[in-house]
Amino acid sequence: MSKRVQTKFSGVFYRESFTNDKKDKTYYIRYKDTNGKDVEKKIGKYSEGFRENYCNQIRNEIITKQRIGEEPPAISNKKKKSILSIEKIAESYFEQRDNTRSTLTDKSNYNKYIKVYFNDIDIDNLNKTNIDSFSKYLQNITYSKDNKKLAEKTINNILNLFKTIIKYGVKNDFIKNDVSKYVKLFSIDNARERFLSKGEINTLFESSKDDDVLYLIYKIALNTGARLSSILNIQKNDIDFTHELLTIKDFKNKSTYKAFLTEELSQLLENYIINNDIKNKLFISNPERRLRALLNDLFNKGIEENDRKNKIVFHTLRHTFASHLAINGTPIFTIQKLMNHKDIKMTLRYAKLSPDSGRDAVKDLYNI
Repeated sequence: MSKRVQTKFSGVFYRESFTNDKKDKTYYIRYKDTNGKDVEKKIGKYSEGFRENYCNQIRNEIITKQRIGEEPPAISNKKKKSILSIEKIAESYFEQRDNTRSTLTDKSNYNKYIKVYFNDIDIDNLNKTNIDSFSKYLQNITYSKDNKKLAEKTINNILNLFKTIIKYGVKNDFIKNDVSKYVKLFSIDNARERFLSKGEINTLFESSKDDDVLYLIYKIALNTGARLSSILNIQKNDIDFTHELLTIKDFKNKSTYKAFLTEELSQLLENYIINNDIKNKLFISNPERRLRALLNDLFNKGIEENDRKNKIVFHTLRHTFASHLAINGTPIFTIQKLMNHKDIKMTLRYAKLSPDSGRDAVKDLYNI
């Protein structure tokens, strides 16, 4: 801990600190309690709006209360105003995040659920009961005309965001009590197992061939495994036609990587750029609804909306790309590279599809 720096006010000092890698000051006051013991109390940071005058006022009010045995109106009124709102922490948290699609989704979830519930609650005084009540509140929310409830995965996403904001608040000295430990997530076995067969892939291409945008996006997804957010951000200069390479921005892992272009995909991209007079970004608008509508029409009839194991969504195309690589005998570390997986554990789930996974060894075990 850095050494104390005395201010011009008696019993008011600060220690140098850092907030978001910037120099800051954390203010403290010292006084004697009713038993004559020294007390050191943290007031707050300069970056949070605290100043020496305010600290001195707080110290004087505490000493006055000890002397006359009651709380002066000034400090009583301040207590009413000093409730730590979740909004103060959340604003700081979102300021340091990149303006990506996932950030916009988190902001929406924060405003719709977290802020609404905790708006008038002092975050410094949260406990397990508050957290359990919030979880039950999320489970009882209904939306749409059919009174549908939030999916367990959606609730987990909201709870995880709340945990992240609380941990950010603790790390940056907004709050002392880390109540994120009380957040309990649903155990969901929803790993996507479904991937498109070759026949289904051909059906998808045949059904989208009259829409240049959808057809090209489906082709890119199934030939590179790129996520939709990455595909929608492809620019003309990301395409290296000479070496048949495509630079992909991975917003999830905050990195870029190279994908290989097939001869067919390279020609498709070249024709699309010429025919649409593309100068920079390939896709100006977001056709996500059209992409989803076609997938639903072709593959999701009769499947429950929340059936994540079997429902075909755009991310299924990434899963399909990796699955067929494994089926064709591609080494697992090569699949990891092509998928830009940070952790090999993410890739190992495709190992069971590999022809050398052991199926033939077991099948022929007792062929005597």
